[in-house]
Amino acid sequence: MSTEQVYTAGSANFDPLYAGKVRTEGLGMKFDFAPWNIPEPQPVVVALEASGAFRGKVLDAGCGTGQNSLHLKSRGHDVTGLDFSPSAIGQAQERARERGLDMTFAVSDATKFEGIEGGFETVLDYGLYHVLSDEQRRAYAAALHRVTAPGAKLHLFAFAESELVGLPPQQLRVSKDNFRTNLDGQWRILAIEDSLCTTNHTREYFEKQREETGGTLPFDPDAFDVDEKGRIVYPMSYVHAERI
Repeated sequence: MSTEQVYTAGSANFDPLYAGKVRTEGLGMKFDFAPWNIPEPQPVVVALEASGAFRGKVLDAGCGTGQNSLHLKSRGHDVTGLDFSPSAIGQAQERARERGLDMTFAVSDATKFEGIEGGFETVLDYGLYHVLSDEQRRAYAAALHRVTAPGAKLHLFAFAESELVGLPPQQLRVSKDNFRTNLDGQWRILAIEDSLCTTNHTREYFEKQREETGGTLPFDPDAFDVDEKGRIVYPMSYVHAERI
Protein backbone atom coordinates (compact mmCIF):
# COMPACT_ATOMS: atom_id res chain seq x y z
CA MET A 1 0.00 0.00 0.00
CA SER A 2 1.48 3.32 -1.06
CA THR A 3 1.88 5.84 1.74
CA GLU A 4 1.04 8.56 -0.79
CA GLN A 5 -2.67 7.84 -0.44
CA VAL A 6 -4.38 10.56 1.55
CA TYR A 7 -7.25 10.43 4.00
CA THR A 8 -8.67 13.81 5.00
CA ALA A 9 -11.32 14.97 7.44
CA GLY A 10 -13.74 15.34 4.54
CA SER A 11 -13.11 11.95 2.95
CA ALA A 12 -16.01 9.57 2.41
CA ASN A 13 -13.74 6.96 0.82
CA PHE A 14 -12.33 4.82 3.61
CA ASP A 15 -10.60 2.27 1.40
CA PRO A 16 -7.11 3.71 2.16
CA LEU A 17 -7.75 3.33 5.89
CA TYR A 18 -9.00 -0.23 5.49
CA ALA A 19 -6.12 -1.11 3.17
CA GLY A 20 -3.23 0.00 5.38
CA LYS A 21 -1.10 2.96 6.41
CA VAL A 22 -1.93 6.23 4.70
CA ARG A 23 -0.87 9.84 4.95
CA THR A 24 -3.53 11.92 6.67
CA GLU A 25 -4.33 15.60 6.52
CA GLY A 26 -6.58 18.00 8.39
CA LEU A 27 -7.18 15.87 11.49
CA GLY A 28 -4.28 17.08 13.62
CA MET A 29 -2.96 13.52 13.96
CA LYS A 30 -1.81 10.47 11.98
CA PHE A 31 -4.23 7.62 11.34
CA ASP A 32 -3.08 4.23 10.08
CA PHE A 33 -6.33 2.43 10.89
CA ALA A 34 -10.09 2.96 10.80
CA PRO A 35 -10.85 4.00 14.41
CA TRP A 36 -14.34 2.44 14.44
CA ASN A 37 -12.98 -0.88 13.15
CA ILE A 38 -12.68 -2.74 16.45
CA PRO A 39 -11.79 -6.48 16.35
CA GLU A 40 -15.30 -7.54 17.38
CA PRO A 41 -18.92 -6.56 16.69
CA GLN A 42 -20.01 -3.23 18.08
CA PRO A 43 -21.50 -3.75 21.57
CA VAL A 44 -24.69 -1.87 20.66
CA VAL A 45 -25.25 -4.20 17.70
CA VAL A 46 -24.72 -7.24 19.94
CA ALA A 47 -27.31 -5.88 22.35
CA LEU A 48 -29.72 -5.04 19.54
CA GLU A 49 -29.52 -8.57 18.16
CA ALA A 50 -30.05 -10.04 21.61
CA SER A 51 -33.25 -8.00 21.87
CA GLY A 52 -34.72 -9.80 18.83
CA ALA A 53 -34.50 -6.83 16.46
CA PHE A 54 -33.26 -8.83 13.45
CA ARG A 55 -35.54 -11.04 11.41
CA GLY A 56 -35.64 -12.56 7.94
CA LYS A 57 -33.04 -11.62 5.34
CA VAL A 58 -30.65 -9.07 6.80
CA LEU A 59 -28.69 -6.41 4.89
CA ASP A 60 -25.62 -4.92 6.58
CA ALA A 61 -25.22 -1.72 4.56
CA GLY A 62 -21.71 -0.32 4.87
CA CYS A 63 -20.49 -3.49 6.56
CA GLY A 64 -16.80 -2.54 6.56
CA THR A 65 -14.60 -5.52 7.47
CA GLY A 66 -17.67 -7.47 8.52
CA GLN A 67 -17.52 -7.81 12.30
CA ASN A 68 -21.20 -6.97 12.76
CA SER A 69 -22.26 -9.15 9.80
CA LEU A 70 -20.24 -12.09 11.07
CA HIS A 71 -21.79 -11.80 14.51
CA LEU A 72 -25.30 -11.77 13.05
CA LYS A 73 -24.48 -14.79 10.87
CA SER A 74 -23.07 -16.65 13.89
CA ARG A 75 -26.38 -16.01 15.61
CA GLY A 76 -28.25 -17.78 12.80
CA HIS A 77 -29.30 -14.85 10.61
CA ASP A 78 -29.25 -14.82 6.80
CA VAL A 79 -26.91 -11.86 6.27
CA THR A 80 -25.54 -10.02 3.24
CA GLY A 81 -22.78 -7.47 3.84
CA LEU A 82 -22.19 -4.66 1.34
CA ASP A 83 -19.57 -1.92 1.32
CA PHE A 84 -18.03 0.51 -1.18
CA SER A 85 -14.48 -0.44 -0.07
CA PRO A 86 -12.90 -3.40 -1.90
CA SER A 87 -10.26 -3.69 0.83
CA ALA A 88 -12.90 -3.93 3.56
CA ILE A 89 -14.92 -6.52 1.63
CA GLY A 90 -11.80 -8.59 0.99
CA GLN A 91 -11.05 -8.66 4.71
CA ALA A 92 -14.67 -9.55 5.52
CA GLN A 93 -14.61 -12.44 3.05
CA GLU A 94 -11.37 -13.74 4.53
CA ARG A 95 -12.79 -13.60 8.06
CA ALA A 96 -15.88 -15.51 6.93
CA ARG A 97 -13.68 -18.22 5.39
CA GLU A 98 -11.56 -18.46 8.53
CA ARG A 99 -14.68 -18.94 10.65
CA GLY A 100 -16.32 -21.36 8.26
CA LEU A 101 -19.30 -19.06 7.69
CA ASP A 102 -21.03 -19.30 4.30
CA MET A 103 -22.29 -15.80 3.61
CA THR A 104 -22.23 -13.05 1.01
CA PHE A 105 -20.01 -9.99 1.10
CA ALA A 106 -19.88 -7.74 -1.97
CA VAL A 107 -18.71 -4.33 -3.15
CA SER A 108 -21.67 -2.06 -3.84
CA ASP A 109 -22.58 1.62 -4.11
CA ALA A 110 -25.19 2.21 -1.40
CA THR A 111 -26.85 5.00 -3.37
CA LYS A 112 -27.80 2.48 -6.08
CA PHE A 113 -27.40 -1.14 -4.88
CA GLU A 114 -27.23 -2.18 -8.51
CA GLY A 115 -27.54 -5.91 -9.08
CA ILE A 116 -28.52 -6.58 -5.47
CA GLU A 117 -31.37 -9.05 -5.02
CA GLY A 118 -34.14 -7.51 -2.95
CA GLY A 119 -36.46 -8.75 -0.25
CA PHE A 120 -34.43 -7.80 2.82
CA GLU A 121 -36.58 -7.66 5.94
CA THR A 122 -34.05 -5.99 8.23
CA VAL A 123 -31.32 -3.45 7.50
CA LEU A 124 -28.36 -2.57 9.70
CA ASP A 125 -26.55 0.67 8.94
CA TYR A 126 -23.73 1.16 11.39
CA GLY A 127 -21.85 4.30 10.37
CA LEU A 128 -22.74 4.54 6.67
CA TYR A 129 -25.39 7.26 6.65
CA HIS A 130 -23.17 9.87 8.28
CA VAL A 131 -20.44 9.69 5.59
CA LEU A 132 -22.90 10.51 2.79
CA SER A 133 -23.89 13.94 1.48
CA ASP A 134 -27.55 14.93 1.76
CA GLU A 135 -28.08 14.16 -1.92
CA GLN A 136 -26.52 10.74 -1.41
CA ARG A 137 -28.59 10.16 1.73
CA ARG A 138 -31.81 10.68 -0.20
CA ALA A 139 -30.62 8.33 -2.95
CA TYR A 140 -29.56 5.81 -0.31
CA ALA A 141 -32.97 5.92 1.38
CA ALA A 142 -34.61 5.22 -2.00
CA ALA A 143 -32.14 2.44 -2.85
CA LEU A 144 -32.80 0.80 0.51
CA HIS A 145 -36.52 1.05 -0.15
CA ARG A 146 -36.07 -0.77 -3.49
CA VAL A 147 -34.16 -3.72 -2.00
CA THR A 148 -36.33 -4.24 1.09
CA ALA A 149 -39.63 -5.98 1.66
CA PRO A 150 -42.83 -4.24 2.79
CA GLY A 151 -42.65 -3.56 6.52
CA ALA A 152 -38.86 -3.96 6.63
CA LYS A 153 -37.10 -2.47 9.66
CA LEU A 154 -34.07 -0.17 9.51
CA HIS A 155 -31.60 0.07 12.39
CA LEU A 156 -29.37 3.05 11.62
CA PHE A 157 -26.49 4.33 13.74
CA ALA A 158 -24.82 7.66 12.94
CA PHE A 159 -22.63 10.15 14.78
CA ALA A 160 -24.81 12.49 16.83
CA GLU A 161 -24.55 16.20 17.35
CA SER A 162 -22.49 16.87 20.49
CA GLU A 163 -20.29 19.41 22.25
CA LEU A 164 -17.14 17.31 21.75
CA VAL A 165 -14.30 19.16 20.03
CA GLY A 166 -12.26 17.58 17.24
CA LEU A 167 -13.58 14.06 16.87
CA PRO A 168 -15.68 12.75 15.34
CA PRO A 169 -15.27 15.33 12.55
CA GLN A 170 -18.01 17.94 12.64
CA GLN A 171 -19.21 17.16 9.12
CA LEU A 172 -20.04 13.58 10.18
CA ARG A 173 -22.36 14.63 12.99
CA VAL A 174 -26.01 14.34 12.05
CA SER A 175 -29.00 16.21 13.47
CA LYS A 176 -32.29 14.49 14.20
CA ASP A 177 -33.98 16.77 11.67
CA ASN A 178 -31.56 15.53 9.00
CA PHE A 179 -32.77 11.96 9.47
CA ARG A 180 -36.36 13.09 9.16
CA THR A 181 -35.67 15.16 6.05
CA ASN A 182 -33.71 12.56 4.10
CA LEU A 183 -35.59 9.40 5.11
CA ASP A 184 -39.05 10.95 4.71
CA GLY A 185 -41.19 9.39 1.99
CA GLN A 186 -39.27 6.11 2.05
CA TRP A 187 -38.98 5.29 5.75
CA ARG A 188 -41.19 6.06 8.76
CA ILE A 189 -39.05 6.91 11.78
CA LEU A 190 -40.31 5.07 14.86
CA ALA A 191 -37.71 6.36 17.33
CA ILE A 192 -34.40 8.20 17.59
CA GLU A 193 -32.38 7.26 20.66
CA ASP A 194 -28.96 8.03 22.10
CA SER A 195 -26.27 5.43 21.46
CA LEU A 196 -22.48 5.02 21.35
CA CYS A 197 -19.71 4.09 18.93
CA THR A 198 -16.86 2.07 20.43
CA THR A 199 -13.49 2.92 18.85
CA ASN A 200 -9.89 1.73 18.79
CA HIS A 201 -8.86 5.11 20.17
CA THR A 202 -7.70 5.49 23.75
CA ARG A 203 -6.62 8.50 25.75
CA GLU A 204 -3.13 7.00 25.81
CA TYR A 205 -3.12 6.84 22.00
CA PHE A 206 -4.03 10.52 21.81
CA GLU A 207 -1.32 11.41 24.34
CA LYS A 208 1.22 9.63 22.15
CA GLN A 209 -0.08 11.59 19.17
CA ARG A 210 0.34 14.79 21.18
CA GLU A 211 4.00 13.94 21.75
CA GLU A 212 4.57 13.08 18.09
CA THR A 213 2.94 16.31 16.89
CA GLY A 214 5.05 18.56 19.09
CA GLY A 215 2.79 18.81 22.12
CA THR A 216 -0.48 19.96 20.53
CA LEU A 217 -3.79 18.37 19.61
CA PRO A 218 -6.99 20.05 18.37
CA PHE A 219 -8.94 18.57 21.31
CA ASP A 220 -8.60 17.40 24.90
CA PRO A 221 -8.32 13.57 25.17
CA ASP A 222 -9.77 13.69 28.70
CA ALA A 223 -13.01 15.15 27.32
CA PHE A 224 -14.00 11.80 25.83
CA ASP A 225 -15.83 9.02 27.67
CA VAL A 226 -14.32 5.53 27.67
CA ASP A 227 -15.71 2.00 28.03
CA GLU A 228 -14.63 -0.64 30.53
CA LYS A 229 -11.63 -1.49 28.32
CA GLY A 230 -10.44 2.11 28.16
CA ARG A 231 -11.62 2.57 24.56
CA ILE A 232 -13.01 5.98 23.67
CA VAL A 233 -16.69 6.09 22.75
CA TYR A 234 -18.36 8.71 20.57
CA PRO A 235 -22.01 9.79 20.81
CA MET A 236 -24.27 8.26 18.19
CA SER A 237 -27.93 8.38 17.32
CA TYR A 238 -29.83 5.14 16.86
CA VAL A 239 -32.65 5.54 14.36
CA HIS A 240 -35.32 2.83 14.26
CA ALA A 241 -37.42 3.14 11.12
CA GLU A 242 -39.94 1.14 9.08
CA ARG A 243 -40.24 0.89 5.32
CA ILE A 244 -43.23 2.80 3.98
